[in-house]
Amino acid sequence: MKTEWDVIVLGSGLGGLSAALSFARRGKRVLILEKSISPGGSASSFWKKGYLFESGATTLVGFEPGLPMDRLSKELGVKFPLIPLSRSMVVHLNGETIERYKDRNLWIQEALRVFGGGKRMVFFWRLCFFVSDRLWDLSARYRSFPFRTFQDVWNTLHSFKPIDLIVFFFSFVSVQTVSRFFGLHRNPTWNRFLDEQLLITNQTITKEAPFTMAAAGLTYPNLQNYIVPGGMVELSHSLLQKIKESGGEILYKQEVTNITKQKFGDTGKALFGNKEDLVPVDGNEVWEVNTKNRESSTFSAPILVSNLPIWNLAELTNDLPHLQQKAKQMEKGIWGAFTMGIALRVDESLEHLKQECLHHQIHLENPLPYGGGHSVFVSLSHPEDTVRSADGIRILSLSTHIQNPENWIRDSLYPSKKKEIESILYSTLEKVFPWFLRENIQFSHSATPVTWQTWTGRKWGRVGGIPTSYFFNPFQMVANRSEDLSLLLTGDTVYPGQGIPAVVLGGLNAVEQFHKRKRG
Repeated sequence: MKTEWDVIVLGSGLGGLSAALSFARRGKRVLILEKSISPGGSASSFWKKGYLFESGATTLVGFEPGLPMDRLSKELGVKFPLIPLSRSMVVHLNGETIERYKDRNLWIQEALRVFGGGKRMVFFWRLCFFVSDRLWDLSARYRSFPFRTFQDVWNTLHSFKPIDLIVFFFSFVSVQTVSRFFGLHRNPTWNRFLDEQLLITNQTITKEAPFTMAAAGLTYPNLQNYIVPGGMVELSHSLLQKIKESGGEILYKQEVTNITKQKFGDTGKALFGNKEDLVPVDGNEVWEVNTKNRESSTFSAPILVSNLPIWNLAELTNDLPHLQQKAKQMEKGIWGAFTMGIALRVDESLEHLKQECLHHQIHLENPLPYGGGHSVFVSLSHPEDTVRSADGIRILSLSTHIQNPENWIRDSLYPSKKKEIESILYSTLEKVFPWFLRENIQFSHSATPVTWQTWTGRKWGRVGGIPTSYFFNPFQMVANRSEDLSLLLTGDTVYPGQGIPAVVLGGLNAVEQFHKRKRG
């Protein structure tokens, strides 16, 4: 395996893979370094005891015209295996079953049935839809946002529309403020519904969530939802196939240990310690990446794309002091996750199981112990997925938030803490789903923040990205560009963060911004 490349991508999450393919289609020789043995990062799938599990419960949207997944498919020619879902999500709250209809009008009627509010509720959701639509439109046009240079502003001016000012206005207003304006805040059931919906997508609650980003999160069930036969990892496999067709490569078991910027002498030779290595790069600097791999552990390229969380990246290099400072400022309130995978034997002839929605948010009577959340998100494998739903087996994926994931350690109490949460979640499933029988469980496993840190390398097992409460001023977001123009940032801890469509958008925009700077 050669060690000199045009572009090195750290991590094979969907943001990194989108950036990798964009560079590869522009003629760059791209190498992807992945810590794990499979691609996808936090949106991956894995085999265990003969069953294929998702890394966590998740949804897939963003294929409408102009949205990030549509852009990825059309601009880079990627065809994903997809099955559309007729139902988006069901929320179970205080004994009420709430259908998150895809149709906007049906959803508003459902919200009125459950929460009341009359025209005030109608106006709230109409505003959500309006701001969300405008945000996606703005994101497609403002490909150099957040602005770092005057050139970024100049590149965006021709795309400006006066209506964009509304989107920016609501970026400085909380969801709680909007709810109060419409007089909806006195309903505790409504407040709890909003809080738990926002935690899924914004990693924060109503009083701390900027309305603009929250609007996109609250309305994602009103987009067309899909599942991927064979698991979410097939999204990554589809991207990797295109990357390899363009000459790119991926190496697994490559945990990055150090990143340094190496300078060239006048002869065009890079000085690595006391030896000189000729490397085919443009300019007079190159990034050197070291990994733990025994066989091949040193790679170099003039362009580096980091799909690592900013907290991890800040600890791997001393060449990004501004990012190190930013990462320290965003250490508080970052969530971890407790996840479960369950292989369950079911009777597929049951009529209510045939019609079952595949995504559920279940509110809990009491919050889970040890910093656990007030709700759990559950995804079921599709009955037409012949890989994950074979031979009368359905796979359930469960995810819930964990506060202060750094508090989880493998001590003497660790096994009993896991068992306690597992037992509560089993009981919850039995109460909600009549077809869930504990004696029909064929195999199950659970994962804590400790597991996530071991598996993905993410610091303290933090997942889900930075809470949007940090971004009431959208101009202060972590940009897709670091202070070094040759190091690009992707993933759920940089703009636009969180969710598959968002990280894909970030990866595509990062590469486009890079090439605009070169031309400019």
